[in-house]
Amino acid sequence: MLGALLDKLGSLFSKAFVLGSIPLLAFLFLHGLMVYRVSYRFQKFVMSYLFGADMARTAVLPFAMLLAVAILIYVQSTLSVTLREVLEGKHFGILTNALSQFYRDRLQKLERSLTEAKRNRRTIRQSQQTWRETMGTAYRGGQKQEACAYARPSALQTLFDRRDGNQDITFNELNSSVEDMTKQLAENNPELDTKDSGQLDEDHGQLLHLIDYAATKWEARYVAYLARYDFDYGGKDVAPTRMGNISNAAGYYAASRYSMNLEVFWTRLQKVLQADTNFYTVLQEAKMQVDFLVALVWLSLTFTLLWVVLLPALGEGRDLFLIIAVFGPILTYICYRIALQNYRVFSDLLRASVDLYRLDLLKALHIELPANAEQERTLWEMLERRLSYSDSTNVRLRTT
Repeated sequence: MLGALLDKLGSLFSKAFVLGSIPLLAFLFLHGLMVYRVSYRFQKFVMSYLFGADMARTAVLPFAMLLAVAILIYVQSTLSVTLREVLEGKHFGILTNALSQFYRDRLQKLERSLTEAKRNRRTIRQSQQTWRETMGTAYRGGQKQEACAYARPSALQTLFDRRDGNQDITFNELNSSVEDMTKQLAENNPELDTKDSGQLDEDHGQLLHLIDYAATKWEARYVAYLARYDFDYGGKDVAPTRMGNISNAAGYYAASRYSMNLEVFWTRLQKVLQADTNFYTVLQEAKMQVDFLVALVWLSLTFTLLWVVLLPALGEGRDLFLIIAVFGPILTYICYRIALQNYRVFSDLLRASVDLYRLDLLKALHIELPANAEQERTLWEMLERRLSYSDSTNVRLRTT
């Protein structure tokens, strides 16, 4: 039934309008229940309408309510951009810089972690083969020894424990253990039928596995930090909210990879995207999901603040007050976190739009395609200057 209703309404309104109305309708219904719970007059009105109203009132009141709800839905749709921009931190005024400092600190911490992961990833990968060969040479030299007096070093045991705990192991720690193991292998025979010799042979094999573990671990850590940097921040342009930083990521991607100002070219790029109906539909649905969740954030926040204030003032519903005061902020936060995740998906689709369709945009503008990547960067910069600043830079057009 709901699907049929959506299809019917879809013939009158856009899909985005219909889906965007669902959060508002739900919260209007909840507000109605709350008013019914705390207001005797409203209860009396509802009962008289349901069981004692004449035919004229029965027909007029639903129409008036439907008209009022339609107006509210339309007002909400016109405010959706502004509401999202507030969550992005674009209307914080003088507070913007102060609130952005928290995310600047987080970005600097992320950059340090990314640099550390990159360094350990590179140095361990470069040293893996050398370490194996060095220990292998020492192993063969130790086979000539007639005795073995070996005990596992505490530093090596610590590394084994950290591996078992899925913790990071740095290049310097590995290098120190490899040097010590090389010395032990050269001075002791690892193939004698003794406890110490067996321990040495086992630790040598475990250290080789430990090197592979550390290399894989830093590779995964590097990829994770790089993904956070690319998807959660727009370069050095730090916004005062987490959603704001995610919203800047797609524009930073286009600018850093292609010198393309996405704010200037996005409207024109949409025209090209519409030719690929499958991709454009996915992009639009991702955008609708973001708007849907942003509406949920604001409506849940408004509902919570309104009734947390009104219930004590009315002296009603102590149990309801506790439920709303506890679960209202939790629901708002959950909606916000889900909205962030969906915004990342939408941002990734915007990045894909730039990758896949930017050259089609040049064709639609009747501009000759660049011969290489550097020419393309220069071309987008020239187009931006010409379109945005009325620059007289000459751009070569296609003649065929």
